[in-house]
Amino acid sequence: LENAMDELAEIAGLDPVELRLRNIPDRHPEEGKPFSSHTLARALRRGAERFGWSRRHPEPGRVRDGEWLVGLGMASAVRVNMLAEAEARVTLLPGPRAVVETDMTDIGTGTYAILTQIAAEMLGLPAAAVETRLGDTDLPPGPGSGGSWGAASSGGAVFLACELLREMIADRMGAPASELTLRDGRAVAGNRAAALDDLVAPGGWTADGRLVPGKVNKAVRQATFGAHFAEVGVSAVTGEARVRRMLGVFAAGRILNEKTARSQCLGGMTFGIGMALTEEIVHDPRDGHIVNRDLAEYHLPVNRDVPRLEVQFLDERDPWSGPLQAKGIGELSICGSAAAVTNAIYNACGVRVRNYPATLDKILVGLPR
Repeated sequence: LENAMDELAEIAGLDPVELRLRNIPDRHPEEGKPFSSHTLARALRRGAERFGWSRRHPEPGRVRDGEWLVGLGMASAVRVNMLAEAEARVTLLPGPRAVVETDMTDIGTGTYAILTQIAAEMLGLPAAAVETRLGDTDLPPGPGSGGSWGAASSGGAVFLACELLREMIADRMGAPASELTLRDGRAVAGNRAAALDDLVAPGGWTADGRLVPGKVNKAVRQATFGAHFAEVGVSAVTGEARVRRMLGVFAAGRILNEKTARSQCLGGMTFGIGMALTEEIVHDPRDGHIVNRDLAEYHLPVNRDVPRLEVQFLDERDPWSGPLQAKGIGELSICGSAAAVTNAIYNACGVRVRNYPATLDKILVGLPR
């Protein structure tokens, strides 16, 4: 779709960014639901300014660096945001220290870090004083890793459990929870301050948090938005394409941990480079088996293929996206990333690649002689 949008912009005589800005819908085009928030225009404008999009020459093949034809391309990034039912148990113990328990998993996406961070901040403890236990089916059920819903769903359940613990602490201090401040193992409410160890029962306190999406998914359309911008060089001799730089701008609600979120976006943008330039499954037409079934023949992008990638986040608060106002980000950065690369290839040399990957044989046949 993003490649088709680029072609439509050329036919209409419009800048690709401007075409997208003119066609942002007020409601979901198929369901008619209002969006809970809509940040695509902000992402497009921020990305265009940051990337230097105004320097793009609209006519393909007009910018050259030695043997390399150089072009700029862009694409939108849009992905549905979902909340899933999740439960978590948080125990506050003398020390003070806390234990977070849920059968949610961490497949390298930072779940341990995020859930630890949420509990630590809610209870005024250092992260080292929080133990997070995951991946055991004896623990309260979580939604699992997948669908970009882990942080908002399981994180929301941890948040709710910690809110219950804060109410217990405030009750011991004779004050409403809204007046409670927890920091460095101490509680302050009204005119009273106390160490948590003096408030918590010897056996500790346990609270169970449960997040249930309810009517959220039916009332509004939740989504995350972003924009990709890429500069690509195409060899006028061989047809080889190389990404020179790439920018991704993303809005995904409250960013809980900028370091882990940025890491996920770097991975998603690298996914896009691989999709656009190197990754292809080959089937034997005689019996359908996969021919290139190992990493020697299925070509993933390596360090040499991945240039400087820049990630920027937009501030966003979406009250429909759960108590944390966080949204999924793991897969947003994949959306549109490959299209930005192939749109840049077209701007560089005038060749539109309509089936991925854009290997040099597909580009070479269309290069100007």
